[in-house]
Amino acid sequence: MKEHSLSNVSYDCLIRNIEHSPASNQLDKLLNFYLVACKVEGKSTATIDTYRRRVGGFVSFCLHENLLIPPAINPQIIRAFLLSLQEKGCSNNTVNAYYRAIQTFFNWLVNEAYITSTPMKTLKPPRLEKKVIRPFTNEDIRRLLAMNAKTDFLSLRNRALILLFLDTGLRLAEVSGIKISDIDFDQETICVFGKGSKERVVRVGKQTQKALLKYLLSRNDNYPGLWLTEEHRPLTIRGVQEAIKKLCYRANIIDAKPGPHTFRHTAAINYLRNGGDEFTLQIMLGHTTLAMTRRYTSTLGTEDMLRVHRQVSPVDNLKL
Repeated sequence: MKEHSLSNVSYDCLIRNIEHSPASNQLDKLLNFYLVACKVEGKSTATIDTYRRRVGGFVSFCLHENLLIPPAINPQIIRAFLLSLQEKGCSNNTVNAYYRAIQTFFNWLVNEAYITSTPMKTLKPPRLEKKVIRPFTNEDIRRLLAMNAKTDFLSLRNRALILLFLDTGLRLAEVSGIKISDIDFDQETICVFGKGSKERVVRVGKQTQKALLKYLLSRNDNYPGLWLTEEHRPLTIRGVQEAIKKLCYRANIIDAKPGPHTFRHTAAINYLRNGGDEFTLQIMLGHTTLAMTRRYTSTLGTEDMLRVHRQVSPVDNLKL
């Protein structure tokens, strides 16, 4: 199911609405004020767009029920909105994401003194579903690379894209936003900007470096961005996502979800299987807490434990 959406209002338009409208406690205007506040606080465009969709969906629901101002909102109204999402087929994880976005909006209303307390304080968030994400198998990866073993421009780009996702575990937005100047082949690193515009450095292995160099040498343009379309135009984040999905479908990958996030999960699992630890994996993935990183270990199973135990058996290592 698609998320609720409001018209994509520009920040200039939002500011003009604030300047030319009287002080108002109506929910739709407060949402505009809130989005401007998010921009001023330095939140990313993606985060603000998410708030616009999710909080905007809730505001639209309230206005349809003729609830125009924050004091008119009570816990029952919020529950009714969350229930409407469930009835429309949203998963518990999606409903939980709406809950958190609405909670953030009401916290802002309290901080800005539009209301004295939040109607969310007695509500419990929807329980998150614990889904096990299937990583790509080694055979999946071989098929993806075999499809892009030629030396034409598109094959070189796709091979570099696949290996970079697989080698670094970067998020879709991080990979899409890389500029050529962010790559340091001497240091074997790439500088990326993660969630909340946080900068971090990731390493790229020898094979990935080789694929990136071959791709870059096939280019003859002045675009600063790393990724180009087949027509040699800048490739958008949506374009990168669609390219990865198409490659997965062409490779007949059916047991793993076709998309960039499965590459991130596969990178994390293989990093651990190859001897990496959770703490450095946390840094590589750009997670703020170790708990977030541990979600990626859910597909590690008995075979992984047996393999590691052969190396670290407490008794065998006593050398009795």
